[in-house]
Amino acid sequence: MNYKTLAALLLLAAPACAGPRVAVVIDDFALTYPKNPQDAEWMAFDAPLTFAVMPDYKITTLTAKRAHEAGKEVIMHYPFDPYQRYDLNPTAATPGDVEKASKLLARMLKQVPGAVGLNNHRSDRATKNRPLMRAFMKLYKPTGLYFIDSKVSSKSVAYSEAKAAGIRTAENFIFLDTAQVHTKPFCEKMLGRAIAHARKYGSVLVIGHHYFHGTLDCLKEEMPRYTKEGIEFVKASALVK
Repeated sequence: MNYKTLAALLLLAAPACAGPRVAVVIDDFALTYPKNPQDAEWMAFDAPLTFAVMPDYKITTLTAKRAHEAGKEVIMHYPFDPYQRYDLNPTAATPGDVEKASKLLARMLKQVPGAVGLNNHRSDRATKNRPLMRAFMKLYKPTGLYFIDSKVSSKSVAYSEAKAAGIRTAENFIFLDTAQVHTKPFCEKMLGRAIAHARKYGSVLVIGHHYFHGTLDCLKEEMPRYTKEGIEFVKASALVK
C-alpha cells in the first residue's frame, strides 16, 4: 500500500468535523397578546427551537403540551424578580427567599410537564445575588434538568453557580430582540453576530421572544440560509455542559 492510498484511507476513517452549532431559545410562551404572532404559527415553524414557558397563566400547561406535540424542546421560564419579592441578602440566602424559590420551582415542575431544563425570566437582581443562586441550585440539582443563564445582567452569577453545583448548564450570548427594538433587521444583525461567534468558537446559544413578528420572520428566513452555509441549528440541550 503506497503513501497516497494510506492517506486516503485515513481521511475516510477520520470522523467528520462538526460544523458550528447554534441553539435558539424563544421565551415567554403562555403570555400572548392579539398583536403578537400566535402560538400556532410558532409551533408550525419546522426548526429545532427550544420554547421557554412562563408559569401561572391559564394556558401554561396547554402551551407546554402543544409545544411537545409540535416537536419542540420545552423548558421552564423561571421568574425570580420582579415576579416575586426577595430579600437578596448579600451574605446568605434568607429562609424566606429559599421558601419562595422552592415553592415556585415545585409549582413550575407541575405546570410545565415534560420540561427538560429551565432559564430565568428577567431577574436581573436575583441572578446577581450569589447566596440566592447557590441556594437555588441546591434546590434545582435533584431535578436532573439543565439550566440556562439568560444573562439579563452581565454581572449574573447564575451560570457559575450552576456549574459549581454540577448542573448541566449554558449561558445566553445575545438577545435577538428587545422590548424597544424588535424589527427583522435588528434580529438579523444579532443573529449574524451569534453566527460569527459560533464560527469562531464552535457553538452559541441565543434568546428571542415569541411576541415579535420581526423575530419570527427573521428566523424563518435566516435559519434555512445559514443551514445551507454549514451552520447546524440544535436544541438547547445539545449545548449544555
